[in-house]
Amino acid sequence: MSNTFSRLFRDHPREVRETYLEHMVASARFGFKLVRLAGCAFTHAVVPGLHKSTVSDAIRSMARDMGGRAEEARDSRMRNAGVWDVGL
Repeated sequence: MSNTFSRLFRDHPREVRETYLEHMVASARFGFKLVRLAGCAFTHAVVPGLHKSTVSDAIRSMARDMGGRAEEARDSRMRNAGVWDVGL
């Protein structure tokens, strides 16, 4: 049971060097941005003249922000799996 708990609630935040609370806040922030952008996309679907580049611009910006976090998590998983390349 504790192994499952650790896997679900502790492992990933540690991969990105955050506490559970820090990770929850960062993830919620991204989630709320995506909800707002979904509204913009639906508005654009009905009225094409509105939000012409709002969603695509925001997604590009979010991808840049997320890029470093995703790379850190991937590197952490590689180290933990014992396949980390130290570059020697």
